[in-house]
Amino acid sequence: MDEKKLQEKVASLLETGDREAFAELITEFVQPNHIVVDFVSLLLNSRRLNPGDALVKKVRKGIEVRTLVPGAVHLSSEITVSERINYVLDGADVKVTFNEWELEDGHIGTIEEIRTEMMAKLRDFYMNKVFTALTSVWTVGNTPDNFVNVGGPITAGALETAIDRINQTTSGVKAVIGIRSLMTPISKFGAFWDDGSSNVAEIPSQLEEVLRQGFLGRYYGAPLIMLNQSWDNPEDYNTQLPTDKILVIGEDAGEFITYGDERTKEWVDMNPTPPQWMLEVYQQFGLIIDKAQGIYVIGGLTT
Repeated sequence: MDEKKLQEKVASLLETGDREAFAELITEFVQPNHIVVDFVSLLLNSRRLNPGDALVKKVRKGIEVRTLVPGAVHLSSEITVSERINYVLDGADVKVTFNEWELEDGHIGTIEEIRTEMMAKLRDFYMNKVFTALTSVWTVGNTPDNFVNVGGPITAGALETAIDRINQTTSGVKAVIGIRSLMTPISKFGAFWDDGSSNVAEIPSQLEEVLRQGFLGRYYGAPLIMLNQSWDNPEDYNTQLPTDKILVIGEDAGEFITYGDERTKEWVDMNPTPPQWMLEVYQQFGLIIDKAQGIYVIGGLTT
């Protein structure tokens, strides 16, 4: 599937709200070495702002409904607007250089291939930044309510407690998300139902889904999103996503923005011989987590 068709498919699934199919699409098309930036919106509300757009989140209050009393002059409500929180912009920069002989002999690839790789690395950075920030909001030391240290594979009890907590603190669970190796054990207990005692029954449709796809798209009313782990490159082989945490995130827990388009600089330094070619890509971005109670971290996980 080419990039245009993939984006059309993503837009279609987001419009219809079919998160199970979206989870399936992610598992199928998130390729090794790169994380796809479109999926940041799966974790947080995301927007692309332009220079000049307001960087403040405001809250409007004061509109009230009162009982109608015939013949009375009813009280009016005074509307107030408060600036709740503002973005502090950060910047991301990718810069490469090589001499023109290397460019001419073609062994490092074409300029367009290099440019595409740089854009992909920039998107990798955003996804990793968001996921890592969300999974580090809560620790065992700063809350007993939104963090649990499992010390083994994910369990039904730990996952259900997390989902219950997020359902209590937000309008509902937006996604349960983690790397495939940590999420797969859910398929061992997610295809069955129990009544809280010793009575357990299989759910044929769930079993069929596990056998057909190897994973579940939903558990305990919450969408399950599996991310394929990504490594920076075959030599360094550093993982790009947390390897010991699953995140349960509620609706409207925060927002991620990019501020302006990706900007590029391309020039040739004529001082050295052969001349040195330069390419730089940079962009501003911001991240706000303004409803931390809507995030639950299941940590200490192993496979």
